[in-house]
Amino acid sequence: MFEISGPVLAWLRADERTVLVRTIDVQGFSSRWPQDALAVSARGTVGEVLGGAAQPALAPLLAEALTAELPAAVHSIAISDDDAATAGLSCGGRARMLLQPASDIPPEVWEALASHEAVCVVSELGGEFATTWFSRRSLSSDSSEAKPDPRAVQWFGRGNCAATVMELADGRESLVTALWPTSRLVIVGDGLLAAALQETARVLDWEPEVVAGVSEAVAAVESLSTGDAVIVLTHDREVDGPVLAAALEAAPGYIGALGSRRTQEARAGWLRGRGVSDAAIAAIRGPAGLDIGARTPGEIALSIASEIVSVRSGAGGSSLRDRSGPIHVDGLNTPPARYGK
Repeated sequence: MFEISGPVLAWLRADERTVLVRTIDVQGFSSRWPQDALAVSARGTVGEVLGGAAQPALAPLLAEALTAELPAAVHSIAISDDDAATAGLSCGGRARMLLQPASDIPPEVWEALASHEAVCVVSELGGEFATTWFSRRSLSSDSSEAKPDPRAVQWFGRGNCAATVMELADGRESLVTALWPTSRLVIVGDGLLAAALQETARVLDWEPEVVAGVSEAVAAVESLSTGDAVIVLTHDREVDGPVLAAALEAAPGYIGALGSRRTQEARAGWLRGRGVSDAAIAAIRGPAGLDIGARTPGEIALSIASEIVSVRSGAGGSSLRDRSGPIHVDGLNTPPARYGK
């Protein structure tokens, strides 16, 4: 939905009738990406669902919804093996799709998505098909407005794009979609480890950025949000000091710094000398990484990336063999939120 937010927002501001399509669930195949959405207006089409496999079946429904201005509804569609193969899916199947006027989703949601802000959209799948939403910002506010269902908040707190159907407190079935922008990893420094971190980040579908100069690095860090991370590799106080100070101010989800304990204390001293409290400095994870005995650039990159994932998931980074219970603790039984509010 991030990708289509700009055009949809422009169409809605122009009072253009716009129909939004999202996948509820599928049978017969598993390919689905929670961010995927399709929007259609008289001005054109943006986005796709199920890799485009659903478009042939959706075409008549969309045409009718645009001309007759139909209200929101759930539709079950069949996807042929040929359409599935064209879209890169292994086989055909069935899917439940939610078709609704894009205006049913509050304009604040589209504005937040256009600004790459993480939001959670909760759409009823019956009755009035009401859509509500919340964000990290609204969760942390002292507003007197009714708070969202705790299970939806917990789902959103996983910190990644995910969609599920829940029966919420009022007993109605709802599509709960957590939308998080692609995580960024700012790597301050260069060399073999920076290159290894870049490769590792791409494997994890993160967006890595390597910066070296202090002004460039500070600017990159200042733009980070709680879904992002920064790792400082340089040992130059004129660079790592200002960068860490900017990181503590921006408060991304992970702040790491490479180096010995003596180097860590020197950085802390630099920060203290500029008025940064010990409580704030404690947010820096240095020496960075989980203890896996890493030595090579690739191993160290794996160690740091593992710690980032561990911090996000609220997991301790221990061996699965030594932990009791299910391997995957997901969904409604997820551990504490990946990112603070």
